[in-house]
Amino acid sequence: MGNESEKILLVDDNEDMLETLKHLFTLYNFNVVQATNGKEAIEVANKEKPHLIVLDALMPVMNGFEACRYLKNGKKTKDIPVIFLSANYTEDSHRIMGLELGADDYILKPFNAKELVTKVKSILRRKAFIEKLRTDNKGLLKEQSDYSKKLETLRKRTQELQKEIVTDNLTGVYNGHYFLPRLKEEFFRSKRYNNQLSIVLIDVDHFEKINKEYGRQAGEYVLMKVANVILNNTRNSDVIFRIEDNEFGIILPNTDETGAYQEAERIREAIDETKVISQEFFDLSIAPHKRKQGIKNVTASVGVASLSDGVDKAGALVKEAENALTKAKEEGRNVTVKHSQLANGVT
Repeated sequence: MGNESEKILLVDDNEDMLETLKHLFTLYNFNVVQATNGKEAIEVANKEKPHLIVLDALMPVMNGFEACRYLKNGKKTKDIPVIFLSANYTEDSHRIMGLELGADDYILKPFNAKELVTKVKSILRRKAFIEKLRTDNKGLLKEQSDYSKKLETLRKRTQELQKEIVTDNLTGVYNGHYFLPRLKEEFFRSKRYNNQLSIVLIDVDHFEKINKEYGRQAGEYVLMKVANVILNNTRNSDVIFRIEDNEFGIILPNTDETGAYQEAERIREAIDETKVISQEFFDLSIAPHKRKQGIKNVTASVGVASLSDGVDKAGALVKEAENALTKAKEEGRNVTVKHSQLANGVT
């Protein structure tokens, strides 16, 4: 049965249909709010913050497609799941349009009541799972941050404010905008005190294919799981970033190339051994039918670079790690390459 705390927004210009849907979801103990067109739906969604929206496609004032576009672009509403329920727009092109706008499902009228309720419950379970995973990642990051604050108490408040500004919303780790500024700080500190410094770049293999064949939500799930693996296999002193899309970076203070390589290999092996392609992945996928013949596992290619006499800028250290990462991909992916291997001609 549904939970009374789970609120559903029903949007349809047909009063009889609204009444039917209200009766159905009330029967399953959902809290129901209503709207009769797309414009009203946006207003109600912003005010009521429903857990899910059932949206008719053809309506006056503003149709469902326009409303969905506004909802998915709205700060308060972008994460609310949407199910289209349509009797008029029945072509495959309409379904594809709805899914491309960010809808979680597209169901035609007349519909099977039990099937609709089952899909709603499934989507709400997936949403709750993703939110828990995101919270777990942020919790791990907070533990690392707390440790760093003990070492640098004078910078405590500054770091808290920076963290709020430079955190990646999806994974909870630092974002790419903060990577180079933070690396420059560590680079200067290492040069000044003659300390070791290394960086690791991690690229999720074949991520474009995952996104294309299984959809954005499945791709985001993969990134959150990979971030979780990285957080669980790094030290409190390491600083972790999602640099862009499917590429992660780690700054390892007081770490030489050998130590960085060992940690990078541990992370790569942990990603390879983690069951990322799970039931949750296929629940989020737009192509669940590809389960058997599709992707079997998620792997990562890794590049490692460390401070040396020839490196006089933070950007040069990044370039060396990028060259090592490129070599890892050329060697067939799911491998870790150190920059020194390139310099020495070792593969």
